Amino acid sequence: MAEVRFKEVWKIYGEKVEAVKGLNLDIKDGEFVSLLGPSGCGKSSTLRMIAGLEEISRGELYIDNRLVNNVEPGERDVAMVFENYALLPHMTVYDNVAFPLRLSKEDEKVIDKKVREISKILDLDSILHERAASLGGGERQRVGIGRALIRKGSVLLMDEPISHLDADLRTRTRGELARLQKLVGITTVYVTHDQIEALAMADRIAVMHVGELQQVGTADDLYYYPANLFVADFVGEPPMNFIPCKLQRKGKTIRVFAEGFDITLGESDARKVISGFKGGGVWFGVRPKDVLIKKRGNENAVKGTVINFEPGCEHSLIEANIGEYRILVQCSPDIVLKEGDVFYLDIVTKKFHLFDHESEISIIKRNNE
Repeated sequence: MAEVRFKEVWKIYGEKVEAVKGLNLDIKDGEFVSLLGPSGCGKSSTLRMIAGLEEISRGELYIDNRLVNNVEPGERDVAMVFENYALLPHMTVYDNVAFPLRLSKEDEKVIDKKVREISKILDLDSILHERAASLGGGERQRVGIGRALIRKGSVLLMDEPISHLDADLRTRTRGELARLQKLVGITTVYVTHDQIEALAMADRIAVMHVGELQQVGTADDLYYYPANLFVADFVGEPPMNFIPCKLQRKGKTIRVFAEGFDITLGESDARKVISGFKGGGVWFGVRPKDVLIKKRGNENAVKGTVINFEPGCEHSLIEANIGEYRILVQCSPDIVLKEGDVFYLDIVTKKFHLFDHESEISIIKRNNE
């Protein structure tokens, strides 16, 4: 197994297209790290640089403490699983898994032993003699992983390997994939645009946007302590609500206000705001599930007007106006409202967020800060 380390790595296409900008990222031995972000954020370019399929424009890339900038792909000891698995449909499962070893002219007895070992780990024994063309999506995935693992590479790279599966199969296979990675213990880098995949599977997630690394952390880190406005908006479904406000310190309390929105953070909540931020423009953020509905107003309740109400079995969604701003509220299915109804929202829960309006960086302390 191996560590993967990026030191100020850039990928520039042509003269102007900066796909990856000054990436610094350490991936630990045996760790499952997901590169998460929207299309065009640089995650696939990052993966391809590890594989050696893209040249590094600037910076240094290390695999197991070995500088690999100028090392050929075949000499990097990495394996890659693509979105379509690249199986040979006319071949059996056995022959597909054995294919890389046969290319390298490995002894057939050694090949057979390794195929049997991998098939046992991936539960392929019962389908070893079936042709790849007849397999289902989950089975093809396991065969593709088996073929990648049989080379005993130190790093496994996966580029959107389950994105084309239907929703039900995708849910089942992501759990299976995470289990297999833990079982094998191989350092894994997984590219996806799907936050649910990343949050459910990875030990840590590296969020990228326009070629820049935004934040690296566990699912809880990203969800509860987003480093900036982009991460807060990208991670979580439904997305976080944001209201542009002014922040004003008043002794040991803090006032956050905008048109139709005026709340006071008490002393304990005010202590969560970094002391270096003295006041000014902020984005107030709160997730739809963290907004509480009140029957009547209190000192921190704000008045909302229903624009749209979507009933549901597990929870319902309310789209409402607060002053001139629109927010989403996730509520109990027992609550029934209609367009035009006026109600009160307790928006200062223990899980509010604040971001500097200009830099969009979080000004909330973590629990251990």
